Amino acid sequence: MPDTRTTATAIAIARDAQRAAVLPAPPSFLTRIGVWATDTAQEFATLLSALMGPAVFSAYALALWSLASSLGWTNSFLFASGPLSNWLVWSAIAVAIHAAAVILDRRSVQSSEK
Repeated sequence: MPDTRTTATAIAIARDAQRAAVLPAPPSFLTRIGVWATDTAQEFATLLSALMGPAVFSAYALALWSLASSLGWTNSFLFASGPLSNWLVWSAIAVAIHAAAVILDRRSVQSSEK
């Protein structure tokens, strides 16, 4: 009985080895498409992080304008009521966009160095 198990195991290993040898290598055009997609994504990340700079500045400016309006230093703010009329909301939006831009910029720089 132990001989049967050993033979069955040897046959299973032989089949797995044959399956591995039959699998074809990926075509070169798929490899090129993968490299192109990776490069394009990295370039887009760099572009997006650069374009987030003016958005961060605008969000901080709106936060300061809303704060000035709340303190009575200005007559009105762009949003008179609602959640966007609060300066804390604009500050949180500005910090979130700034953090996203920094993370995106770091990742694009790290991947371009590799």
